[in-house]
Amino acid sequence: MKKTTLLLLTASALLLAACGQKASTTDVPDVPQETATPVPTDEPTATPEPTATPKPTNTPKPTATPKPTNTPTPTPAVTYDRERTYPDNTYQKMPSDYFSNTWAPKGKIVEVTYDTKNHTIEDETIYQKSCLVYLPPCYDETDIETRYNIMYIMHGGGDSPKYYLGSPGESFSRIARMMDSMIEKGEMEPLIVCVGTYYTEYTGDATKNCLNFHLELMNDLIPVIESTYHTYAKDTSQEELKATRTHRAFSGFSMGAVTTWSVFEHCLDEFAYFMPISGDCWALGTTNGKSLSTAQHLEKQVIEQGWTAEDFFIYSGCGENDMAEPNLTPQIKMMKVQKNTFIYCDNFAHGNLYECIFPRGGHDVNTVAAVMYNGLPKMFH
Repeated sequence: MKKTTLLLLTASALLLAACGQKASTTDVPDVPQETATPVPTDEPTATPEPTATPKPTNTPKPTATPKPTNTPTPTPAVTYDRERTYPDNTYQKMPSDYFSNTWAPKGKIVEVTYDTKNHTIEDETIYQKSCLVYLPPCYDETDIETRYNIMYIMHGGGDSPKYYLGSPGESFSRIARMMDSMIEKGEMEPLIVCVGTYYTEYTGDATKNCLNFHLELMNDLIPVIESTYHTYAKDTSQEELKATRTHRAFSGFSMGAVTTWSVFEHCLDEFAYFMPISGDCWALGTTNGKSLSTAQHLEKQVIEQGWTAEDFFIYSGCGENDMAEPNLTPQIKMMKVQKNTFIYCDNFAHGNLYECIFPRGGHDVNTVAAVMYNGLPKMFH
């Protein structure tokens, strides 16, 4: 399993400060267009007659080398068309009765405990944590033949897994009932959802916990969840998790979006789908998500892990009035510049990156629900 030492950063409260900043425009450096230097052509001189003084020949003047222009050479975009069919990425309004109705069968919410430790240092102290798991209405634990896609989710600052799924028992939270309704209407395949937490007993540094959660995810959480429930992975070996990566997604809201970008950086071998909601990437600092350097850093992570633009999908989103919008939207803009890796598109048949804007949405559960309603049908195709 991968272990990465990451930057120790400020507390989760910085999210408010970071998100509160207005978006700034980062200039993309000009790439001068090189112009070939013409080669002077030598004209042959006449051979002098033996008895005459040869006339001087006219030597051609050297052609001046044109100065490089400041016109940037655009990076050629990778284009491709997938054979699979995807619904369009553009925002669609969710039906008003998806949160509360009597026609959609209810899923089940289960609490799962697991052991973990501080994977950033040499410390074998074991801590116990818990997560909540959503099982779709059709899930049958005795049916080992039917397999399910799975999405892991991280909550935002000051919240817990209950923010998404409520308490154990029948699904009743807004997000859980929305998923019940979408499954019943055939808008997405039944899936398993696991909501964890970045809070730990060994450190109160929320930013550090979010950036390092991928270690707990891969070493502790996934082995328990995917050996318990019927996901596509036959076992939890690294090889099997990599073989089933297109059946696995990660999402998160606010600080959970910071976690999502970190999982993207480190776990492309195991995840193909990502849904960061209302939060930017803090890999290079809590205020650098919207910089070109962050986009270049994310592209580098893709390349170093041996993947290409065809191997992952990012459906991001936030509210129109979301305090995180001034950071997330500029980051997506900078990612568009890296056209060989991040291909912005209105349909995932033609690219891998999109940002959904919830009209008049804020930094709250309504935005989470709106982005999830629009993004979930694009997962696992």
